[in-house]
Amino acid sequence: MKLLLKIIFVFLLLGSATTSFAQLTIVSSSQYDSIVKASPKLQLVSLKSNFIQQNIKYATSDNFTHEIVYDTAAIFLSLDAHTALLKVIDFLKPYNVGLIIYDAYRPYRYTVKFWDLIHDDRYVADPQKGSRHNRGCAVDVGLYDLKTGKSLDMPTAYDDFSEKAAANSKDRTKLQSKNVELLQQAMTCNGFQLFATEWWHFDYSGYQQYPIYDISFQELSK
Repeated sequence: MKLLLKIIFVFLLLGSATTSFAQLTIVSSSQYDSIVKASPKLQLVSLKSNFIQQNIKYATSDNFTHEIVYDTAAIFLSLDAHTALLKVIDFLKPYNVGLIIYDAYRPYRYTVKFWDLIHDDRYVADPQKGSRHNRGCAVDVGLYDLKTGKSLDMPTAYDDFSEKAAANSKDRTKLQSKNVELLQQAMTCNGFQLFATEWWHFDYSGYQQYPIYDISFQELSK
């Protein structure tokens, strides 16, 4: 609650500098420094580790839009989510398993674009509410073998909009079930929540406390 009050206070100071989609307040790059100064926990931090494979699907044409959406392949998360994901990586090391990152922070403009393509909030966030990705509090992940570098067998490909992709689907092999269970255990033991319709998607607990950002990857990388 204290964090939320700080955010509201900064918004009031900024006044009309923020933009809105309906009743949603969206933070742009011009407000970012003030927001972070008021509460350093709101900083979006670049994730780097020798135990992750970066495979940002929306920076390629290998995604449900069949086109390159992001102009930069980057991994950013809010500070607390970033710290939690590093704990996930440490959790997985004894299993000789690393994380594949498919998506993390997503500027709000892309949530609008995705909604224009698919009006289905089981798989794409409604811009009227914003996405957990827009808050730097959601991450799309898979697993890979640290020795071979190969992806572990999972129930579906990324962005498979079918019931088989559900977090608790029974339509999977024993090996796929084992791999999903390891991923879910690693994530939920370290501050993340399951997302019902997508085995790869996890939300950082308390994401509601974080603002919605529309800051480009280039601006964050400066």
